[in-house]
Amino acid sequence: MRMRSGAALIAAWAMAALQATAQDAVPEAPVAEAAIEAALEAVIEATSVEAPPIAAPDGYGLSREHAIEVCYPEGQQQYLARLICPDNSHPAFERRGSVGPRQPMPDNMSEETIASLLADLRKSRKREPGEPDHHIVDAYDVVCGEATTTLYLDMYHCAQDRPVFSPKGFGIID
Repeated sequence: MRMRSGAALIAAWAMAALQATAQDAVPEAPVAEAAIEAALEAVIEATSVEAPPIAAPDGYGLSREHAIEVCYPEGQQQYLARLICPDNSHPAFERRGSVGPRQPMPDNMSEETIASLLADLRKSRKREPGEPDHHIVDAYDVVCGEATTTLYLDMYHCAQDRPVFSPKGFGIID
């Protein structure tokens, strides 16, 4: 994704102002719009920069604790279908099953605490970074050629945005 720098935006504004001024000052004189547009594109191209990719957190998707957050089984399927193997092919994947909670349940919980925790787990809300999350996580075997990687997905994050990261060794279609 290309982002325009401040200089490019100023140059674009200046070129547009120059074009408007030229047209207003001498309406009967032809304005070389193609030349102005070409100059504008050259300025934008010269001052454009590539936005650096945002790196996935360490261990992303490779353990229960770092599970990929999606929405329901459909979200799991959609996310896995967006993955790209190192050879640019799409991986095959198969659900292994549930592997337990993302984080261990607290010991010696009272009935009231258990009820409160279960009620909170049913809520579809965005969780804050580091906030305890006791959702059940699913494991998938993801196959790229001869290599099989186990990825972990938490399908109870419907309030979150669609994940944009890929686990180490994979790419993702956005």
